Amino acid sequence: MLKNYDLAVNYSQQAIRLAKQLNKDQVEVIIAVYLNYVSLEREYGQLSNGRIQIANLLALLDKHKFQDHYSFGLIYKSLGAIELDMENIENGLKQLEKSLFHFQKSVPANHPMIVKTINQLAEVYVEIEDYHKALKHHLYLLKVYQSEEDPIKEGRQLLTLGDIYFYVDLRKARQIITEAIPLLKQANGGQHPDIAKAYFMLAEIDEHMYRLPRAVTYYKRALEQIKQTFSEEHFLAVYAYSKLGTISIKVNKWTEAKDYLERGLSYAKKYPKIRLQFLYALGKLYSGEKEYGQALTVFQEFLKQLEQSGKTYSLAYGNTLQAIAFNELQQENIETACSYYERAWFVYEKVPNCNEEKGLTLIRLSYCYENREDKDLLKSETYLERGYKLLEGTPNKELLEETLVEIIEFFTGRNNLKKRKKYEEQLIKLKASGL
Repeated sequence: MLKNYDLAVNYSQQAIRLAKQLNKDQVEVIIAVYLNYVSLEREYGQLSNGRIQIANLLALLDKHKFQDHYSFGLIYKSLGAIELDMENIENGLKQLEKSLFHFQKSVPANHPMIVKTINQLAEVYVEIEDYHKALKHHLYLLKVYQSEEDPIKEGRQLLTLGDIYFYVDLRKARQIITEAIPLLKQANGGQHPDIAKAYFMLAEIDEHMYRLPRAVTYYKRALEQIKQTFSEEHFLAVYAYSKLGTISIKVNKWTEAKDYLERGLSYAKKYPKIRLQFLYALGKLYSGEKEYGQALTVFQEFLKQLEQSGKTYSLAYGNTLQAIAFNELQQENIETACSYYERAWFVYEKVPNCNEEKGLTLIRLSYCYENREDKDLLKSETYLERGYKLLEGTPNKELLEETLVEIIEFFTGRNNLKKRKKYEEQLIKLKASGL
């Protein structure tokens, strides 16, 4: 690769030497030679060299008093790309803005180079969370497409604006995306692929605003739109099934959730990450329906997938072990439940920032040691108090109250009045605090 680079640089430098011999009527050729060389330096990561060549080119053009807005647009666009590659964001944006200024002085407002530069600028502004500047540029393009009376370009531009408004104003984003749909439906008998994108965007906005029934409606519309163009094995269709299944669980529509998740899982073989979501959601659903055998099957497959992807010591792995353990408790399989809770604890020990999960695991282990055949009440007491200590920082007041009630009942049964009183006082303080 180094040999190829050296050879390419040699040819480029020869081309520049020859170009310098051209007369001033052939300046555009000189510019093209320099920019090709700069492009080569960028490709091989020689960014400083590329910047030096642009400086040389600008000095040469100044010497010849060359004035051509389009050419300067190309030069500053190239320099802006180099600055961004070097992570000089502020200067990169400055050069791209210069580039856009020159293009707007030389070509029509809908010229591909203007569109490309605006998209590049807006993308960087979004990355640095300067959404208003990104919106300003895309609103300019919207006016251009509206003046052309091109409904498809206008509709797609509205979707782009909706994407950015998602970070600024969800209601405005929703309004703009809704306006885009009838415009996009004017193409190919209402079959434009961006219609499905619009429905997905609306669904995500409603989900974010916790308007779940309406989110389900839009995910359904997105799914139907995708099925008209692609197969149900297409990633977007599988994603829609995942969303419909998980949201249906949240709104307690278990039958619909089960149907969506089982159907989606059958199409998800090619998508291991989203397949994990199906497996975990189905495990929870089967648990809720007390179909413990089916729940265990999908949870075990979920664990296997995590192991294969190197995520054995992860929050998801520990949570799944807890879910299996809880199902075993529901079936009064105390010994098996204890084993799974101990495995979950071992995993959580290697996961940062999971005190609530660790606390719950210890409290449930306390229950197991209190109720298994070879009772160990000392260990049960130790786990119960350690678990509560880990949970003290949680904002979940209901969970803390339940835990304190359980601890009070434990020490009441043990006739330990001193500790019972201690935790009763903590329960009173918690209720009085309004945390």
